[in-house]
Amino acid sequence: MRCPFCLRADRPMTREHVFAHWLVRQVHGGRLVPSASTRGEANVAPLRIARVVTSVCADCNAGWMSSLEVAFRRVLFARRRSGPIPAADRVILARWLTKTAVLLTDAQGASLEIDRARLVTGMPEGIDVLLARRRRPPQRLDFALDTDGSRTRSVAILVDDVVAHVASSGVLGGRHGTRIFPLRTYALRWETLPVIAPGALRTG
Repeated sequence: MRCPFCLRADRPMTREHVFAHWLVRQVHGGRLVPSASTRGEANVAPLRIARVVTSVCADCNAGWMSSLEVAFRRVLFARRRSGPIPAADRVILARWLTKTAVLLTDAQGASLEIDRARLVTGMPEGIDVLLARRRRPPQRLDFALDTDGSRTRSVAILVDDVVAHVASSGVLGGRHGTRIFPLRTYALRWETLPVIAPGALRTG
């Protein structure tokens, strides 16, 4: 079995929760299910977000992914989300969101076409990451995939009141938020991110 990131097949594999336990606790997400899930199917309960898992190698899991998790937690929760978003923080956000989008598509049996190996050390080219705020979100952890067969066009991820869309370049329109990656030279502030109305998380 090949690791989805470093692409090596000679490493022990581990089961990875797509959303870490600390994050699930932070947003009280233990019982949440994706808002876009089809509900009411015959005796089939939607899988809880906290239980979405996939496989990565032990080296990636305990190495760069663990460090990225710590950095993401600092950027999003260590201080009030106001003021400028420095370029270094934008890269951390974009990298964590892209990593999470890859894992979500893998867990759903689909594929997000990016240069996954580049995520081990940085951000791959050809990816757009857009960020917005969600006014009074009905839940504080959520995701949705826009999938055509086995191919995923875009992934929406909500953490607290921050919603992001990840997709190949050119797929997303400006209505999905402000582009934080690829990096731009203009100043970006938390307060100036576009605000999206409440409702089920959508990719379209």
